[in-house]
Order: sequence, then C-alpha cells, then structure tokens
Amino acid sequence: MLTDADMTNPLTTQAAVFAALAQLAELHPNLPGAYITTSQITPTEAHVLLDSPADLEAWRLATHTDADDVQLRDLKGDRKLLFIAPLGRITLRVYTVFAPAPLVVAA
Repeated sequence: MLTDADMTNPLTTQAAVFAALAQLAELHPNLPGAYITTSQITPTEAHVLLDSPADLEAWRLATHTDADDVQLRDLKGDRKLLFIAPLGRITLRVYTVFAPAPLVVAA
C-alpha cells in the first residue's frame, strides 16, 4: 500500500531522470525515440518502451549494456526483450514487445 509520503515527492525528485535522458540524447543524437515514463513513486527510474528489437539494440549499445543482460520473455504469444541499465544516478528499464516471426516449413 502506498503511503502519503510516497505520493508527495515533488517533481524535483525526478530531475535526475530528465537530466540523464537529456545527456543520453546529447551523446547519441540518432538514438531512436521512445515512449518514456517516470513516476513520483520511483523518481530515479524510467521505463523506456521502444518500437522494435533494432531500437532496443541501439539503446543497449548507447547504455553500454552487455548483450548477456538482455532478457527474452514470452508475453501471451508475443515476445518481450528487456534490459535494465544504470545511467548515472538513475535506472532505465528498457523494453520492446513484438510478434515472433512465423515459422516456415519447407516441403
């Protein structure tokens, strides 16, 4: 259960997320855009939703995350690739959801 203290963090507690993302954008101006969320409950964490596995790979390289740290999960028939990357004082939770390629059976 959330306490009142959890809900009263001011916007400034999320400033580290905004600053880290701005720095990442400056260092990697061609990094694919993303749907990014942060919360007053977890003010030093950002969730980064990407459009494709290729976009996730670009973010993995930009955050210097080892390929072995990328996880593949089943998500109700779709696939989810994700990794967690520390970025300065914040944590990025980067992921994409995609349909698996159909199997082709040769006759």
